[in-house]
Amino acid sequence: MSAPAEALPAQLAGSAAARAVAALPADTLVCDMYEPRGAEIYHDFTLGDTSEVRDILREVRASTGTVLELAAGSGRLTFPLLGLRRELLAVDLSEAMLALLRERLALLPAAAAARCTPVRGDITTYAAPEPVGAAVLGTTSVSLLGRAQRQAMLRRTWQNLAPGGIFVLTTAQISADAGDLAERALQVRGASGSSYQVHDLVAPDRAGRYTVVLGPDGGPGVPRTVCHSYIRVVPQGELTADLTAAGFTVEHTATLPGERYAAALIRARKEGAR
Repeated sequence: MSAPAEALPAQLAGSAAARAVAALPADTLVCDMYEPRGAEIYHDFTLGDTSEVRDILREVRASTGTVLELAAGSGRLTFPLLGLRRELLAVDLSEAMLALLRERLALLPAAAAARCTPVRGDITTYAAPEPVGAAVLGTTSVSLLGRAQRQAMLRRTWQNLAPGGIFVLTTAQISADAGDLAERALQVRGASGSSYQVHDLVAPDRAGRYTVVLGPDGGPGVPRTVCHSYIRVVPQGELTADLTAAGFTVEHTATLPGERYAAALIRARKEGAR
């Protein structure tokens, strides 16, 4: 059996994250954050992350009609959005993430749960049954798409919006200061009460960011789990250019500070038929 650190991306060699993983038992499970086991950990350690939530809700509150949440995952934004008492389409490609979302919805009062429709679908091609008043895409999701996929997603989102509808999206950013470029490690308590060691570090070429999450000790006979992900950081200028090319009018941008990294918020509008 290979050492756990050998299962991490080669670009992480020599990092504090790789050293922390190397110190774990040989039976440690290392997986991508979007695989089923990784999805469970991602859901648990991000559930309490309120970064950007208030800002997104403020933007969406000014719109009307159904909300289309793209890359909804296990519901980090879904449940705050349901607090607006609007119909919500929650679209995600991962069945593992949607299963977690459905489990959480089942715990809500029936009337609240009924306002949310989980949909397994590809956000680059998903066609809403009716035009929506607002669409939302949370931080990191846009970075998981290649540029051609991102442009397809933006065109499809434009088509899904009613005239005058808004698209609110956020994207992780990397600043040039030394603090942002340094590797950071945080202890994060998940919704279950479990403690996670989360490492964030910028790729050597500064084009993206790696995250490595060390899960808690699983107990006797249960291997520990480490999950990792890489997101390419999309320059804000590139994203606004793609939005304009897709037919949107970019109305507002803002920088949102966060505990782990800063993000840019963009509000764009579909002005009318094209």
